[in-house]
Amino acid sequence: MSAFYQRFPEMLCDPVIVRNMKNKINTYKMLIDSPQWFNENRDIFLGLHLIEFDEDECYELFTKLKNDGPIFKITMAAVSFVDLVAAKCNKECEFTQFLITTLFSLPHESDDIAWLSNQIVNNLKLLGPNCPIQISDWDAIIMKAVKYGLVEENPEYGFIRVLRKLVKKANIDKSIISKFFELLAGHSQFSNIMLNRDAKQIQKEEVLRLIETLVKKEPSIMALSHVPLFLCSYNASLSVVDQLLLKILFYYEENSIPMSNYRPYLWGSFAISHYQVKNHLISKTLNSFPSTTEVLSYIPLKRLKETISCFPIDRILLVKHQKIIQYTTKDPSQMFDPSFFLPMISSLLATEAPLSIEKFNRSGCLSMVLACLGSNDCSMRSAAYHVLTLMRSHLFCRRAENLFWDHFSCWVAQGIQDLHLKPPPQLSMIQALFLARMALAMANHEKGIEVTCCRILLARPAARLNHIPELKTFLTANSGIKDKTLHLRWFFKILRDGTRSTSDWQVLKNMDLFNLFLVIFKNGNQKDRYLILKIMEATFRIHPATNGGTGPWALSLMVAISKYPKELSTEEILLIFKCLQSLSGSSYISLSAVDFWIFLFLEYASNPDITLEGFNTLNNLVSKFKNISELFDNSNLKDILKLGMSSNVISNDEGYECSSVLDYGTSGIQIQEPNNYVFLPTLLKILKAKV
Repeated sequence: MSAFYQRFPEMLCDPVIVRNMKNKINTYKMLIDSPQWFNENRDIFLGLHLIEFDEDECYELFTKLKNDGPIFKITMAAVSFVDLVAAKCNKECEFTQFLITTLFSLPHESDDIAWLSNQIVNNLKLLGPNCPIQISDWDAIIMKAVKYGLVEENPEYGFIRVLRKLVKKANIDKSIISKFFELLAGHSQFSNIMLNRDAKQIQKEEVLRLIETLVKKEPSIMALSHVPLFLCSYNASLSVVDQLLLKILFYYEENSIPMSNYRPYLWGSFAISHYQVKNHLISKTLNSFPSTTEVLSYIPLKRLKETISCFPIDRILLVKHQKIIQYTTKDPSQMFDPSFFLPMISSLLATEAPLSIEKFNRSGCLSMVLACLGSNDCSMRSAAYHVLTLMRSHLFCRRAENLFWDHFSCWVAQGIQDLHLKPPPQLSMIQALFLARMALAMANHEKGIEVTCCRILLARPAARLNHIPELKTFLTANSGIKDKTLHLRWFFKILRDGTRSTSDWQVLKNMDLFNLFLVIFKNGNQKDRYLILKIMEATFRIHPATNGGTGPWALSLMVAISKYPKELSTEEILLIFKCLQSLSGSSYISLSAVDFWIFLFLEYASNPDITLEGFNTLNNLVSKFKNISELFDNSNLKDILKLGMSSNVISNDEGYECSSVLDYGTSGIQIQEPNNYVFLPTLLKILKAKV
């Protein structure tokens, strides 16, 4: 059989051999009597089916298996084969229903639950929206899914996931959904899961996805009494579970659940401590509502600064219309969600209770609202302008700080009007971030920066947003070297965090900042160079900045970098490689950029971290541009290979393979990706591009 199996790919090309094989191999007998042998020789049966089995034969085989379901051995190979058979005779629905019955008959410790649940979920996707699957005993599968999906240790998510897809697809009675929700909410672990602050929160995510499906399927199960638990579970962040919770709260409000009973909104641990002693549903006295000062004290300034720095410009206000997004740039659990934050701030300002503008701005709320002016979502920007209008209505008290912030609001508003943008006006992220950081610096009295910001504010009646950031003012504000460095880095951090789109690149160009970067890079210290490289990386991701390739500025900057081969740190080298990867997003890249990569790699690749990132950059460049192969010969390829082996990035086996390719050529060598090698596929691409 081993020889037969080795010749199988060639044998499938001969129709006579295929026909004889099919006549001699009883597929049904192998499935029932020899599941292990079938599992080991899966490709034979899949190949036979794809080539030779017709619809009648598939129907006959499927009927036999259906009648002998209890003795049919469930294995991955057998299920894959029968799945093909069912598709060919239009029995996908029946087979999927059989798999569902099988899944919920397995013990919860079975190793087959994970792959079988994935198989069922994939099958349900293919069945379309009008799924005719009928479940005879909903109570049994619901009880099992809840029992083993909500356990504290080693929960089985497969049961929950399949049940959620079933509820979404199948026709299910309203009473069953109501009973299901009550059973879920009444489980002893339900509250613990909902209030769980664990970083992974996989179990909480699965439960929330199930709740979302249930309330969308049957809105009548929603009740006002559910809202406090959701608010206590919510952490106002951009994590997946918080995005799901905000969506669920949106569905509740959309279905006439009066969320106004819980304004101003509290969240997380603050909501837990509040709602456990006060009942909004019974009493609506003044003591039932948190004060604005109390809510403002719950906003951590560090977390708000992180959110502003990595503001999610594509996040939309109406979360119902946005899919769940996995944010990877920063820890999403440490970033505020502007889709919640703006309504929360609006609810604070909408009250008639007196508001301390000083505390409001010191907490960073005004800065967050100003950052929202750079959002790509019209509704988000409209909400931000609405909040700014509400804030101005609280400046009726003619105290000194109120007069100051009233002037700041007028200064910003007049500056935006002077831009003559379509409503609601969208600022570039650099402009929005400059205003946000400026407000934060003045509200928190940041030493050095506050004085300069006040000078800019009081110099003119309107902000010159076309000239923001006002670089010359920052550079000439102080004569001391220490103050100049402080201002320069504050300014560079705005450029680093704000460079997101074409409009931001235009700000850099209009302010003629590229030449300044070259001067500072040549004369600055390591921290300054690092910030410039971060700006460079962000800029190179924007298409116009590449100018169809590296552009003259990128080349000049590479020359400037090459003047410091002994002074560049590991972090700077890694950033340079990332810049080159960003440049590879354009349609063309000049040979000088790749030549620069070779220079840096040969100079610094003794560091394993640099070696690995260097190989990733090289592979990225070679995959997109054939012209760079001209720069490589056997000499520098062998040098690159030696550096990879000496830093243990390239294994001895791959080193031997690569050396053989360099010595004897690429004839007959094929590498399938993905593979365990780092350099061999890239080497073959370089050599074949030369041929």
